[in-house]
Amino acid sequence: MKSHRMKFAVLIVAVALITFGWITIGTSEEEVPYVSIAELLEKQDTWKQNRFRLGGLVEMGSITYSPDRLSVDFVMLQGDHRLPVHYSGLTPDMFKDEVEVIIEGEYQNGVLYADNLMTKCASRYEVEITQPDSDASQGI
Repeated sequence: MKSHRMKFAVLIVAVALITFGWITIGTSEEEVPYVSIAELLEKQDTWKQNRFRLGGLVEMGSITYSPDRLSVDFVMLQGDHRLPVHYSGLTPDMFKDEVEVIIEGEYQNGVLYADNLMTKCASRYEVEITQPDSDASQGI
């Protein structure tokens, strides 16, 4: 009987230690703050990290692909603020001028070197409003 209690206690302690380890490892990763271009430019010297997440629009006519199309340079806009971006990787299918993007990467020497680029298409998520059929609404 004592043998079963001892095994059960050892099992509980082992599970607790493994769970604690997973939690500790999972929270030790650096959080990436979501900031505006204005905040990034104003406070760049006050943050301890140089990795950020930003959202904005791709400036019209600013997209320049590398010859192998595995990297792209563009300018991201937020209101009156502009930020040069260099992204290495395959671009999403919906990446084009004036599309809304979210980027994540390192800010160095006035350029955000992105390693994550996502596009957002508002029209995909909008509810389509249809007009009622005139014959159906009149009971015909």
